[in-house]
Amino acid sequence: MKARIFNLRIKTLVYIYKFFTLFVLSVTSLIATQNVALAGANLMVTPSRIVFEDRTRTAQVTLLNTGDETGSFRIKFIRQQMTKNGQFVEVKADEKGMFSDPMLRYSPRQISLPPGQSQVIRLMLRKPRNLEKGEYRSHLLFQSIPKSSKSGLESAIKSEQKGITVEIVPVVGISIPAIVRHGKLESSLTLDNARIIPADDANPTARISVDMNRSGNQSVYGDFRAIFTPSDGGAPMTIALVNGVAVYTPNALRKFSIPLRIPQGITLENGNVRVIFLESGKDEKTGLIAETNFSL
Repeated sequence: MKARIFNLRIKTLVYIYKFFTLFVLSVTSLIATQNVALAGANLMVTPSRIVFEDRTRTAQVTLLNTGDETGSFRIKFIRQQMTKNGQFVEVKADEKGMFSDPMLRYSPRQISLPPGQSQVIRLMLRKPRNLEKGEYRSHLLFQSIPKSSKSGLESAIKSEQKGITVEIVPVVGISIPAIVRHGKLESSLTLDNARIIPADDANPTARISVDMNRSGNQSVYGDFRAIFTPSDGGAPMTIALVNGVAVYTPNALRKFSIPLRIPQGITLENGNVRVIFLESGKDEKTGLIAETNFSL
């Protein structure tokens, strides 16, 4: 009887472990900002993406603990693909693809950061001979190391209560893309089906929905702006903006929503909305990638 209970406890712990493994991957893929609470510490990661191209062979990422507790973090590469809705999903271990992690070395692999302290992670690229032309991408994951007094297995074995008692400590992380570009690459983008989606229970803020259609052998990355021009001759106004939006290879489509930021007292009616996608840090004259219009 005791053996059966012990086996049941072990199986239950395995299920819990699998559940939280999926939980970690989900949290990692959904976090959009690079300044989040991890294991009691606020971790700021800069830059939010790494790109090796031309003759670039080294790069660095700075981690800063902006919280009031010491945080410990493990650093490793993971492989993910983007869905058409912009979420990231885990790539199976045996799945083939154009991944950058076999070409990249980094150090350190684990750190402990006191409050207010920073740490530099250094990366070095080594391209193999006869590397096929294209864009390669993996994601560098910064994963919290939880503080735990004892393991869940120890809790279950030593528990005198009926059933199972375990200590569950969620492990969360954030990731940034590490991209290697080799050879002459190009990409283009068009925007289609732009329209305003009213607020609802799932999304309390109205938004502009737009389809991003990418072609070529390189990802696209940039900033969205939406400008409303009243038909009565009023001054144009920016009603939505989002920075740092990407469509990664091999994806040809991403459906994106831009939250509206309508100035107080302004009603969006009888006018034109122009949605533009720009290279990050540039204006329309120097970095316009794509645009589309629709009327209200």
